[in-house]
Amino acid sequence: MGAVCGLRTFTGPAIVAGPASRNTLALLAAAELIADKLPFMPNRTETSGLVARFIAGAFCGMAIAGRRKRSDRILSGIVGGTAALAAAYAGVQYRRHVKLPPLAAAVLEDAVAVGVGKAIVAGLCP
Repeated sequence: MGAVCGLRTFTGPAIVAGPASRNTLALLAAAELIADKLPFMPNRTETSGLVARFIAGAFCGMAIAGRRKRSDRILSGIVGGTAALAAAYAGVQYRRHVKLPPLAAAVLEDAVAVGVGKAIVAGLCP
């Protein structure tokens, strides 16, 4: 789930969130999916973007560890945050090298983030 946050910051938390915060996070995730396509949005590897992605990835790692009743929630948070950072840089490289129009590449990246996130949660919570 950390890697999902590296591609789309709010998608991971929206997928793993409990009922109390799911609607708010889903709204933020939807707004991010739209905003990502705007030309004036900052690069995801700027400091503020990386910090937000790390925090979101850490949140997701800790949430998933809690669902699995693991005691290593801190380590899971660190792994989730680190995966988010790696995926943020991988996403930049994907956008630079993919042979698709920019909008199509972004929509494909959206689909990967949402699909992978939902698949992960489905595997954790059958």
